[in-house]
Amino acid sequence: MRKAVIGISVAVILGIAAFIGMYYSLSDMTRANINPFIQEEYWYVQVDEDGIVAEDEQGTVYYELPAMNENGDEKDIEFTALSELREGAFIQLTMKEGFVMTYEEVGEEDVP
Repeated sequence: MRKAVIGISVAVILGIAAFIGMYYSLSDMTRANINPFIQEEYWYVQVDEDGIVAEDEQGTVYYELPAMNENGDEKDIEFTALSELREGAFIQLTMKEGFVMTYEEVGEEDVP
């Protein structure tokens, strides 16, 4: 009986260690994305052609635009879009730990 308890305890400890090791082997962005305890922040940008930094051969567009949150804080945010976004569109960026997780176009009335 005692050997079974020791065996099970060792297996549980090894399982937890393997899980922690896998978690920390992920990229920072992936860890932020899957961790439900990290608070999401919402930032808003207005698409401007001057904000396009680069575009690759697959059509991915790299932006760097000034952004604002609900509190009125401002900062420049870099993010990628699968294609060029509509000029003048207001975009809500969902961020975790400084990484843009999602983006979606919103109406001007939805921007704080």
